[in-house]
Amino acid sequence: MTVTAPHALEAGTAAPPTGTVTHEVLRFLRSELDCDRLFTVPGEAFLPLLGRAWEAGLRLVTVRHEAGAGFAALADARLTGRAGVLAVNRSPGAANAAIALDAAVADPTPLLLIVGGAERGCDPRTGFQATDIEAFLGGIVPVVTVTDAGELADALQRCAEELRAPVPGPVVLVVPEDLWEEPAAQATGAGLVQGVPEAHTGSERPGSDALSDRGQRLQRRAAARVREELLTAQRPVLLAGRLLRCGAGADAEPGALLARFAEAACLPVLLGNKQQDLLNNHASHYAGHLHLGSPKATRDRLAQADLVIVLGDRADDIHLHGPRIDNQRILTVHPAPAGPGEMLTADAVPVLRELARAPWPTAPAGRQEWVGGWRALETGLREVVPQPRDDGVDFAEVATALGRRLPENAVLTLDAGNFSSWVHRYIALGAGQRLLALSGGSMGFGVPAAVAAALRHPDRTVVAVVGDGGLLMTGNELATARAEGRMPAVIVADNGSYGTIRAHQARAFPGRDCGTDLANPDLVRWAESFGLPAERVEAPHQVDPAVRRALASRGGYLLHVRTSLQAVHANFDLPSRR
Repeated sequence: MTVTAPHALEAGTAAPPTGTVTHEVLRFLRSELDCDRLFTVPGEAFLPLLGRAWEAGLRLVTVRHEAGAGFAALADARLTGRAGVLAVNRSPGAANAAIALDAAVADPTPLLLIVGGAERGCDPRTGFQATDIEAFLGGIVPVVTVTDAGELADALQRCAEELRAPVPGPVVLVVPEDLWEEPAAQATGAGLVQGVPEAHTGSERPGSDALSDRGQRLQRRAAARVREELLTAQRPVLLAGRLLRCGAGADAEPGALLARFAEAACLPVLLGNKQQDLLNNHASHYAGHLHLGSPKATRDRLAQADLVIVLGDRADDIHLHGPRIDNQRILTVHPAPAGPGEMLTADAVPVLRELARAPWPTAPAGRQEWVGGWRALETGLREVVPQPRDDGVDFAEVATALGRRLPENAVLTLDAGNFSSWVHRYIALGAGQRLLALSGGSMGFGVPAAVAAALRHPDRTVVAVVGDGGLLMTGNELATARAEGRMPAVIVADNGSYGTIRAHQARAFPGRDCGTDLANPDLVRWAESFGLPAERVEAPHQVDPAVRRALASRGGYLLHVRTSLQAVHANFDLPSRR
């Protein structure tokens, strides 16, 4: 990855033309989306966009693979609260970037994929890299194709609407190669959707006083309904999700609102899948984090709740996995709610604000005991006694060492895999720490996300925790970090297997090989080839000093941890091979 900074016109260089499709797209990125960097694998089909990006003040971040570019842009969107933007070349680039689109749908994130398309009139069957992008991406996300310069303003407006919708999400903008330099009517931006998701009301788009009034009524009604249920519930639980961060914006702290509401209403707070940093994990009302690897004790206690308020998320299979009681009531507050129970269509952030400032009566003793029981359970689950293993290090050793030493403002990125179960269980995230992970379970996010975070926040410690499988999917983006001179720390859990699938394999096909074994290179030498200091950890006593060295290194670091495959998950072991 290289980052090309804006620069002045060289002496004797003619001033660039204005008013082309290229200039209007760049104006849209800077003025409407407040975008300051463009992740890309360069291609000839959108070369004018790259060649003139500096005129608009955009930094070009050149990445080694479109999947890495997509994951990096997605992580940057999470950190800034703005849309992440990447640009790729024709159908191969779009296909490679599709994994990031899928991830942005599963965990709503505004992501704009700009595709330099084949020339207009090109036959998709015989043209070079001319596969119909709408045909193969349209089932994942909205695809907006510009076939005439006169359509550009409407196309950009539609992109803005998707990115700033109450449930923000990804969108694809396709601009044919032969259209970039055509003249385009200069848009003023007045017709484009303004503001951020916080300004939206209900499922409506802003721009009308009538719609705003309707949205406010929906929000007040939702807050009143939640309050009504909470006043009569004996064992309520609040499940807080992703959209609380979207509405509040990147600089606001949804955790402060959550803590105020939970304290006033005497309410335990569970955090939605991969949203563990929404609330200070040391807070008295923090009850845990619901994800694929949540401990059974957490699921069992959730089943005892008589009321579950889902705020800014949906009650999906992961959140509600496990037992439930027959009389458990579920209320979902979401701009587009789905799932079981009662649906309250409203933006979650203003509802949370109203609930946080509302007066609440003193909770009865039973309710206080209910909250205290949650806190005691969560505290107990974090107590760890790592076990000696014959086949490698128990990853609980690594998670607890990392949790002790992680700086207060650190950014932690996670790839997908069973190793993340130790991170979620044993690391308590503070108010200033960020977690970047994907609720959809896509592998390959960890390293590109860490690289994007290191570029966005060069003053903060960035740590990626990845498995040996995910590392070799997108770990080549360490070349990107090297080119920029800003390396993250990387901790690799290497058990020589696709561990998550190995656990499924042990249950469904015991004794059979389902292709889960991995043959890995020497990861220390591999990291050193990128200029990254590295060391191997093969015994428990080596863990804590190695983690300390990794976090102290200003030039990045890689810890190659030989982890136990027997200890495949924080909550269970694989059956003994003996």
